[in-house]
Amino acid sequence: MLSRIPPFVVRSTFIVALVVIFALAMIPLPMVPMVVAFQDKVEHCGAFAVLMLMGWAGWPSRASRVAGGLVLYGLLIEVAQDQLTTNRVGDPLDWLADSLGIAIGLGLIRLLAMRRRADA
Repeated sequence: MLSRIPPFVVRSTFIVALVVIFALAMIPLPMVPMVVAFQDKVEHCGAFAVLMLMGWAGWPSRASRVAGGLVLYGLLIEVAQDQLTTNRVGDPLDWLADSLGIAIGLGLIRLLAMRRRADA
């Protein structure tokens, strides 16, 4: 299905998502009710898994580079929160959760590739 969406649209959507996430990471947000103690880490992990899949959809032959870029992007967010805001704080565990999400995204990509080869 993604093959029917023009690459420009997929790539643009990915870049817009990066900009929006960075902006949201820099502004104060209202308190979100906690359902589980580590909810923030789950949200980081999920967001970066989705970003990894979006990046791969835009650049299917460059999954490793997308992953590396996202790891650095997650670090940039944490450093920027720590150094550029007074209402947010950088957290190395958030970066770890980001990286775990990227790894999960890569794992899903590999599973999809194996499934496609098996179907061929």
